[in-house]
Amino acid sequence: MTGRAFLETARLVLRPLVEADRAACVAAMNDLAITRWLPAVPYPYSPADFDGFLPLHAPGRRWAITQDGTFAGMIALDPHFGYWLVPDAQGQGVATEAARAVLAAHFADPQAGDVISGYLTGNAASANVLGKLGFVPVGQGRVPSRALGAEVEHVDMALTRAAWAMANPLVIDTPRLRLDPLTPADAEPFRALVTTPDIGRMLFIFPPDYSLTDAQAMMAQNRWAGTRPLRLAIRRGGRMIGTIGLGAGDLPDIYYFLAPDCAGQGLMREAITAFCPAVRRHFGLSGLGAKVFTDNPASAHLLESCGFVRSGVDSVRSAQRAAPHPVWLYRQG
Repeated sequence: MTGRAFLETARLVLRPLVEADRAACVAAMNDLAITRWLPAVPYPYSPADFDGFLPLHAPGRRWAITQDGTFAGMIALDPHFGYWLVPDAQGQGVATEAARAVLAAHFADPQAGDVISGYLTGNAASANVLGKLGFVPVGQGRVPSRALGAEVEHVDMALTRAAWAMANPLVIDTPRLRLDPLTPADAEPFRALVTTPDIGRMLFIFPPDYSLTDAQAMMAQNRWAGTRPLRLAIRRGGRMIGTIGLGAGDLPDIYYFLAPDCAGQGLMREAITAFCPAVRRHFGLSGLGAKVFTDNPASAHLLESCGFVRSGVDSVRSAQRAAPHPVWLYRQG
C-alpha cells in the first residue's frame, strides 16, 4: 500500500473518493459493459450502494481517477490491485497511466511486496494493461459475479518488484535529452567523465584512479529497481553526456555532472527542471536538497535558476580533494 492519498501524473490526479462523485459513480456502475467485469459490484447499482461503499473507502489504498477535474474512474491497491474507467476515459491510456502512478508509489517503499491482480476471461483491455505493467499469469479459477448472477472465469496475475522495474523504468524526455537508467555500456564513458579533473573535484565519491571495474560495479548498483537512491543517464542523440541522481531520506539530495563539451548550452538546466518534478511526483517527496562546493559558482547559479534556495553551509570531503572543503546547502520545496 502506498499510504499517499493524492497521486499526480502528467494528465491525471488520483484523490480520495468523495460524496460529490456519487452521480458519476452510480451512472458508471449501471453500465453493464463496465460492471460485468467487476465481480464484487451489484447490478443494478443504487445511490445506497455508493453510500454504503463510501465509508469503506480508504485514502492511500483506493483513489478516484480524475482528468481535468472530471471523475474518470476508480483504482485500488487494497490489497489486490484493480481499476475501472467511465466510457469517455477508455482507450486513451488513462488506466495504464493511473496504474503506473499507484504501483510506482507502492514499489517506492523498499519493503513493499508483490502485487496481486487479475481479470475476467474475455476482458482483453484489462489483460493488455496488466501485461504492459509487468503482471504475469499465476493461475486461473472461477469467481462469483454479482452483476451476472453466475460464476465466471478469472485469470490470476502477479507483479514482482523485479518485473515492475523491468517493465516500467523511469524515463524522462525533454526537448533535447532523454534521462533513463544506466546500462553496462555506460561504464566506460562514466569512468572517463568522473576522472576528468574539472568534473571529479566537484563531485564527492569518485577518486582520480576510479577504474573501469569500479564503473561497472556502479552500473550494476544503479540498475533501475524503482527505489532510491538512483542515478539516471543523461543522453543526447543516444550519447551519454552525464548523469543525474537522487539520494535516500526524507529530503534527498540531487547530484549531477555533464561532459565539458556539452556545457554552456542549457542542457543541465533542462535535465534538472525535468528531473526534479518527475522524481518528486514519482516518490511523493515534499522537497529536494543539493550540495555544491563554494568554488563551483556555476553549479550554484544553476540550482538557483531551477528553484533551489541556499539554506546553509557545511564542509564536505571530495575523493579528488586533499582536504574537506566548504559547500553551500540548497533546498527546493
